[in-house]
Amino acid sequence: MGENSSNDLDIGMKIRKLRKIRDITLEKLAEDTGMSYSYLSELENNKHSISISNLQKLAEYFDIDMIHFLEKTERKNILIRKKERSSLVTDDGIVFQAISSEDAENMQITFVTLPPNTPKKGQRHIHKHPHGEEFITVTKGEVVVIVEEEKYILKEGDSVIFPSEKEHVIFTRDKGGELVLVGAPPYGRDYLDSL
Repeated sequence: MGENSSNDLDIGMKIRKLRKIRDITLEKLAEDTGMSYSYLSELENNKHSISISNLQKLAEYFDIDMIHFLEKTERKNILIRKKERSSLVTDDGIVFQAISSEDAENMQITFVTLPPNTPKKGQRHIHKHPHGEEFITVTKGEVVVIVEEEKYILKEGDSVIFPSEKEHVIFTRDKGGELVLVGAPPYGRDYLDSL
């Protein structure tokens, strides 16, 4: 057969990635699926078209949904070096370092450094967001997280996950603390308004 007419889908590259990440040789894939080595090799190099039955067979073999092969765009990995983080330091010394970029569609990641007793009692803002979940893990010190009536004192290595629509507040006491805050989906994106 000729050149794959679905090159824009790059099915071959997707098969190769699945095979490599699972540490499966082309020989093993051929043996396990009953497809020939040469056929699979040409398929991975987009020199062969694929039948729906073989596509289903590969999807079952890799234990994925067949739609994976049909998605036109593959999202890119995002590398953010420590020195490239955008930072904001508030008057009371709280440091926010945003990790996410606009390319991260489904989550927002922020490193937060809280000095001792911050924010002060009268300045603690109650947060809530219309949809999603939040994940907080403490990387240093101690942080207090109150989610509605539940109070969590998180020490290094402790984490909490809760629905974003629940009222919550985050602060420190005598010890300062550092935490990673993950919001999914990201807050402040336009599509949140339509949820």
